[in-house]
Amino acid sequence: MARQFQFVTVSDPTKSRSSESRKLTHSHIMHQVHAKKRHLQTQRYQNESINCGTKQNHLKIFKPFLSSPLHQVITNTKDPFSSLARPLLSEEYFLLDHYIQVVVPFSIGHCGLFDYPGDHRAVMLREWVSLAITDDALMTAGILLSTCRYILLRRPDDPIFTRMVLQYKRICLRTLREEISSKSDLINATTVAKALALAIDEANSGEYGIARTHLQGVLAMIQFSGGPKSLGLTGLLERMCDKFIMSFNLIDTEVGSSCSKA
Repeated sequence: MARQFQFVTVSDPTKSRSSESRKLTHSHIMHQVHAKKRHLQTQRYQNESINCGTKQNHLKIFKPFLSSPLHQVITNTKDPFSSLARPLLSEEYFLLDHYIQVVVPFSIGHCGLFDYPGDHRAVMLREWVSLAITDDALMTAGILLSTCRYILLRRPDDPIFTRMVLQYKRICLRTLREEISSKSDLINATTVAKALALAIDEANSGEYGIARTHLQGVLAMIQFSGGPKSLGLTGLLERMCDKFIMSFNLIDTEVGSSCSKA
């Protein structure tokens, strides 16, 4: 872009300038200062928009977590990014933001879990997202995979998100298999949440047989551990297990709250 120059005429540099001349010079200088400031602000905004993996550009995503009672998420630090199980790639920051801004409100309105008054978004962020971001595989299945699946509902032929779905599912399946095949004391609320997230993903993609298999594993883990309280499941996670296990007729609805009868 060609640079434009503006000349300020001074009649005689050796003589004192008139009031009008001084005003014109001052106006010109201030105009240049403000123009430069606006240019720098615009450039900074563009850089932050492009580099969507930077912390500062995404701190707003994590504000609801700062008041979370889950002390294991954010306790001894004001930096919410220290709670992430691993650093995210730029496209994964996009998926996380899209999950919170789009998928969470959609899920609240369609999942049937929130049939009572209250701040349902805060519950989702506190009891699901806050738990998910502390574990790599759960964050992969519960947030990144879920967001890709949601986008594919509207863009079913997108090759990028299709590839990411397969990649994320493979990562979570491998991790879950390793945890279950190892010592049983490694099975906890996070393990249950991973299996549940995979079951939900399979159900959303129409693979109900595979979803049922994952849910059978969820039920087995809960019963083997002595019920959801023994595993430390949150209230939301209990309701999610109840809803999906009962919807697949894996237990009688008379079993009651949270599959607690082993």
